[in-house]
Amino acid sequence: MTVYGYGSGAGTPHDPHVDVGAYVLGVLDDADMARFEQHLAICHQCGQQLDELSGLVPVLAELAPAGAGAPVPPSGDKVLGRLLGKVSDERKTRARRRMFALAASVALIVAAPTVAVLASGGSDDVQARVYAEQFKGTDNSTGVKATVGVNEKKWGSEVGLTLAGVQGPLTCRLVVVGKDGSQQTVGTWSVPTAGYGTSDQPNPLTLDGSAGMQPDDISRFDVVTSQGQRLVSVTT
Repeated sequence: MTVYGYGSGAGTPHDPHVDVGAYVLGVLDDADMARFEQHLAICHQCGQQLDELSGLVPVLAELAPAGAGAPVPPSGDKVLGRLLGKVSDERKTRARRRMFALAASVALIVAAPTVAVLASGGSDDVQARVYAEQFKGTDNSTGVKATVGVNEKKWGSEVGLTLAGVQGPLTCRLVVVGKDGSQQTVGTWSVPTAGYGTSDQPNPLTLDGSAGMQPDDISRFDVVTSQGQRLVSVTT
């Protein structure tokens, strides 16, 4: 693999493998970013590191101290947009092959009793993700049911939500509550009038997100409306 020079003195070779984090945070200038994307198209190692770091952008937004003067990194959508526009067909083909391999592994693992599979209800576009831990909760007063899956990551937790029995219109968010009382928002969404997991809309809502807490530090997950009403709580 060719090693090219950028971000250092003239003529000085530079290892492109160390720039994955800088690329995710958007701190490379346009020229360095373009060179790194050319390298990313042929480097499987950097592609794997990029996948692992992609969950850090929303986590950093949650952990940023109030009033901090540091610039806010660009959104994950902007980074991914550049990636999809620049990466070669070879890289895209490799990514699709990894997705097919993951789908095959899910089919083998789903029978394990300690593993949860959260899937959307649509028959034309079914997405499945495997979680190491699964927790369920039902609120008798609202009738809302929730299943939360959690995977431990070095940077925190990968979180998946399946929600049913909720009527709209509403705007909701999934909040993770730590054992120390701290809170972080995993994601937000809108509920249409027909709702999710109802007689008018049988399919449940599915949501994937991340939190900057380790699973052992999490006390519960709350689904809360924009008006502050708690629809359901799932205890770990």
